[in-house]
Amino acid sequence: MRPALFALLALALAGCAELRQPPPAARIPAVLGAGSADPLRDAVGQAALAYADGGRSLNNDPAAMARAAAQVEMLTAEFMRDLRWAPLPAGVVFELRGARVEGRAALGIRAGADPDEVVRALAAAHVALARGDREAAEAALSPALFEPGGAGTMAFLSRPGPLPQGRIATSLARDEVDRLARSRVGGLTGALDPQAGWVNPEPGRGLGIGPR
Repeated sequence: MRPALFALLALALAGCAELRQPPPAARIPAVLGAGSADPLRDAVGQAALAYADGGRSLNNDPAAMARAAAQVEMLTAEFMRDLRWAPLPAGVVFELRGARVEGRAALGIRAGADPDEVVRALAAAHVALARGDREAAEAALSPALFEPGGAGTMAFLSRPGPLPQGRIATSLARDEVDRLARSRVGGLTGALDPQAGWVNPEPGRGLGIGPR
């Protein structure tokens, strides 16, 4: 077997092994979807619903805005680093990265902030707001991640303004994740049957998966 072909086959098999594993739930706060059997699929569906009107319904609802922004941050990071998502078209991550930039500008999230830290902070703010504890929510919004942080960032969460890229990115991600689930990639929780279809690299799209 040619070395290049062997390496390609090894990469494909490694991708299959990753697809059999459950999502890294330790990185996903339960409030963002980790409490379900398929947390990332649930999260993308929830985010698409939240952003369906381009962010209008998120105005004056800081708890919902914190959760939706956290989901965009989380989905962007997970789709980029988790090999189970390699079959998604590259355009999904491209659009989500645009939504992340849009959201960070709207909420004053520092450009270089670590996505996992941002996710945890926004998730904590959402939980605090949901139980009516505004002081705890402001404390979760550290100036190290958010400018200005605290009450100033809370004001941004209440009035984020239009978020058209959030609508585009999350609706695309939802549609592609649903398509991927229908192609029998184990519902994206890891039950990929190696006999169910083929795995083939596609230029610009990662690993293509389809019926046998």
